[in-house]
Amino acid sequence: MLVAADGSLTVSDGAARIDGKLLTGINLAEVKGADDLLRDVEEARREGIVERSLKLWGEEWQGRCERSGSSVFVTLTREPPLTADFPRIGVELVDLLLSGQPLPRVLDELCQVAEGSFPTGICSVLLLGPDGLLHVGAGPRVPPDVRLACENLAPGLGQGGCGEAVFLKRPVFVRDTHTDARFEAFRRPFVETGLRACWSWPVLTHTGDVLGTFAVYGRAAGQPSDVQLALMGTLVRLAALAIDHHHSLRATREMLERYHLVAEASTNVIYDWNLRSNHLEWSPRMKQVFGYDTPLLGFDWWESCVHPAEREHVSESLQRAIAERRKTWSETYRFRRQNGTWATVIDRGHLLFDEAGTPARLIGEMSDISGQQMLQARLALSERLASVGTLAAGVAHEINNPLAWISSNLHFAIDELKVLRQSTPMPVLDEVAEALNDARTGSERVSTIVRDLKLFSRAQDDQATLIDVRRVLESAITMARNEIRHRAHLERRFAEVPMVKGNEGKLSQVFLNLLINAAHALPEGDVSNQAIIVSTEVDERGLVRVMVSDTGKGIEPDVLPHIFDPFFTTKPVGQGTGLGLSICHTLVSGLGGTIHVDSAPGRGSTFTVSLPVAPPEARKSPLPMFERLVVERGIVALIDDEPSVLLALQRVLGPHHEVKSFTQPLHALEALPALHPDVIFCDVMMPEMSGAEIYNRLRATHPTLAERLIFMTGGAFSSTAREFLDEVQRPILDKPFTAEAVRKMANEQVARARAAG
Repeated sequence: MLVAADGSLTVSDGAARIDGKLLTGINLAEVKGADDLLRDVEEARREGIVERSLKLWGEEWQGRCERSGSSVFVTLTREPPLTADFPRIGVELVDLLLSGQPLPRVLDELCQVAEGSFPTGICSVLLLGPDGLLHVGAGPRVPPDVRLACENLAPGLGQGGCGEAVFLKRPVFVRDTHTDARFEAFRRPFVETGLRACWSWPVLTHTGDVLGTFAVYGRAAGQPSDVQLALMGTLVRLAALAIDHHHSLRATREMLERYHLVAEASTNVIYDWNLRSNHLEWSPRMKQVFGYDTPLLGFDWWESCVHPAEREHVSESLQRAIAERRKTWSETYRFRRQNGTWATVIDRGHLLFDEAGTPARLIGEMSDISGQQMLQARLALSERLASVGTLAAGVAHEINNPLAWISSNLHFAIDELKVLRQSTPMPVLDEVAEALNDARTGSERVSTIVRDLKLFSRAQDDQATLIDVRRVLESAITMARNEIRHRAHLERRFAEVPMVKGNEGKLSQVFLNLLINAAHALPEGDVSNQAIIVSTEVDERGLVRVMVSDTGKGIEPDVLPHIFDPFFTTKPVGQGTGLGLSICHTLVSGLGGTIHVDSAPGRGSTFTVSLPVAPPEARKSPLPMFERLVVERGIVALIDDEPSVLLALQRVLGPHHEVKSFTQPLHALEALPALHPDVIFCDVMMPEMSGAEIYNRLRATHPTLAERLIFMTGGAFSSTAREFLDEVQRPILDKPFTAEAVRKMANEQVARARAAG
């Protein structure tokens, strides 16, 4: 209808149908119940446009009054244009939201729906960013200047309708942006575009967190009607749902991206086990670490890869953790790689629970610690071997010192008895000679055992020497005799083989390990029917081949490829580390050789070590210094803290040379310059002063005497002493020694000294 300047009405047919009192020609002031409408008409004459809800004749109406010259056009509707169709539109909006469309598209649709409910309105959605400022998220019809004014808007009082709504967390309705103080900083674009009213709703999550604002800008000053408030309440909730859904999707996507980055960057294998569906998913690292391609490998597959000896324990441990609803679970076990080898892993899982507190997922990681464990085991073994070596060297030294004088005195007694028997034949002397020879044989056997013990103690050295593998084998057999004698008889099949170059101690360790393994492959108690065969030969390639065979039950085909793998063992848990053969493989490879096994169930096993022959130049013997040795009586000095050793040497050397003995090194250093001996026998390890200190003092004051030193040792070398002996390259007399060896070494040195003048 049209309200003229004098208040008279010109009504449409629709207006007449609304109420019969609305007739053309009637003055609006005379219509009962139209006071609110009359007020809006007068306001429209001043403002231009007024939109609001009205209560006319006991009913709610949506009224729009727009000035046209001196008259005012009035439009009355019972509901917003889209209210009747809003249920359908709401369903479409929800479908759009759930369809995965981009957030700007969804927010634009919400703005268009709102603008359809406000014919002259313009809508925008501002989003609260991580920087704490508001940014335009949607507003297809918002003028550029207004959009610019809304960008980077800081929440707070006086910051327009949207800034204040976010700050207060409640709707803010600005009736007129042209006059309201809250728009003082943004007034120009609103005046220029003719936007007057600004109604802002904060968009909140269900927990009250602010996501942004939903605003309606009207071209006429005013307040929203109740119907508009109800409509916008629904649209604001839909906007909150859309924004929150978008944030959740983005957070999930970022979390998945981080998960994949972590899974790719991690050296461990990450897994996710859905306990409800029994779906087990592995990270791509499974391929690099364990060799398996498929990422979707189930629980049954994982369980089958756990070592049979540990499978029951690990499965029960995991099921118990789930049943007891623990937050974490951890186990260390062996896991089969794709190539059949075994990896030692630490498996750490974290249980996730649903709303009812029931375990729903197990997320964890498997760490392959085989290398770390191997290193730790090697370090522990190295320390243990070093300790055993130190102990063996110490025991050898303590045995060799008394054995030196026992052996020397036996040789002296036998020689003297031989002279006595020639001059005075007596049957009893023959029996004494036989007893002394038996004692000498026993001392030589003790000497052999100690020598083998010393050889084993040198496994930690890196010094390479020429090696007769048969002698090293004999040493290893001596060490393993106690393990072998109750299980099998030993057969030696030694062919002549050339020397090899390497470390005797390490090769002794290899042979000892192979002999003990061969013995353990045979049960006790049937010695006559069980054999261990040790043989040497030169193969077709010219390599020295050492074979250790047993007549045991052999090795199963599925086990055979893995016996040199670290930590692989067929022994029960706690009875073997699985490192013995792995270390043998490493030691033999370090000597430039190879080791392999030939075995089958029922026909025993043969381990073959192949070693390169020493180069020809290494096998050449040094030229003798004297073609003819002229034996002269000389002066011999003896320095040793063991009086019995000195007495034994005195008996051996006294008939041939002038001998002077010293138990205290300092006394010897004082006397030697005046004595001027041709040869000096000096013990290496003495408590008061070492042989190295004596050598260094003599070299500083009497270098000629220093060059006449012969060092004696029972085998206990400190690292410093060993380095010293390697450096000075002086002759060494090993204890226990024979009378012949002592005399020969003394005579040679006396001859050199006399020849030098």
